[in-house]
Amino acid sequence: MSHPFDQTSEAGQRGADTKPTERSSDAIQWRDIARESPPTETTTAEPSGSVAGRIRAQSGESLRIETDAVTVTLVGVPGVRLDDLIYAHQQPSAADEGITRYCALFDIENTSDSPIHWLSRKTTFIGSDGYTYDRAHVALDSAQLAPGCHTNHVQIEPRCRARVITPVEELPDGVTVSAVLHTVAVSGGSNHRFRFSL
Repeated sequence: MSHPFDQTSEAGQRGADTKPTERSSDAIQWRDIARESPPTETTTAEPSGSVAGRIRAQSGESLRIETDAVTVTLVGVPGVRLDDLIYAHQQPSAADEGITRYCALFDIENTSDSPIHWLSRKTTFIGSDGYTYDRAHVALDSAQLAPGCHTNHVQIEPRCRARVITPVEELPDGVTVSAVLHTVAVSGGSNHRFRFSL
């Protein structure tokens, strides 16, 4: 029996033998969106050259979960070059250029009458190997992201929205992200736990 506050994406949890439906996330093809990605037309106000802009432009169908207090959309979980995300003084040596990390991009809307706090440390990732992975502990360069895209913590006022990007720690070779989980504490209410199955 699942916890009453656990929420799953419309795709839900599917067994290995379940065939994907038209609305499932199995049809989504996440791509590496390194700097060399071809330009695409975006329909949002964010710059297409920013990491968040490229994720939105190339990620395909988003996954959305709605509760009475918050609506969370997982825009995508593509591989992004590490040097596109971090400050220049943190960038790896020339021998490590081209390192990518999977990054979850969330759009969050607070539909309640109280502020909510979104903390990236409350995001966990489940790998295709079944193991749990944490967020990467790197300082993201906000200049590389679209305006209004947060990297660590944001307080979302009632009836307002925010965008958050969270990179996953280094995964073993051949492992991809199969699920993204996040827990939000709502003022005066219970925790909401969101699970997006990819």
